[in-house]
Amino acid sequence: MDKNKYWEITRSDWYGTSQVLFVFIAVIMISSVFLLARYWYLWIMIIAGVLVLLVVWHAKNFSYLCPRCGKVFEVSKLEDFISPNGVNKKYLRCPGCGKRAWTEVLRIKEKTVHKK
Repeated sequence: MDKNKYWEITRSDWYGTSQVLFVFIAVIMISSVFLLARYWYLWIMIIAGVLVLLVVWHAKNFSYLCPRCGKVFEVSKLEDFISPNGVNKKYLRCPGCGKRAWTEVLRIKEKTVHKK
């Protein structure tokens, strides 16, 4: 694992993620009070939009460590959305060894710049 790009989840990462989830839940609750009865279709659109933003944020900020081969990899936003989750694990297929396993979640320090 490249310690310059990735690190294990820390307490501050848990607090940051908790804050993002708190905002997500607050938007759901507040919008449901004002919109659910009469404008339910608008409420569903708001929930879907916020959910997409949450998945994009998660896919951009977290990567995964394969327990079998030790490869660190990132996944697409769609794969991040549809794959099963644990508290700090995610069930994914490793691109290195090709096996499915409960991978460990890692925080991305910086995005890599692809040179052309």
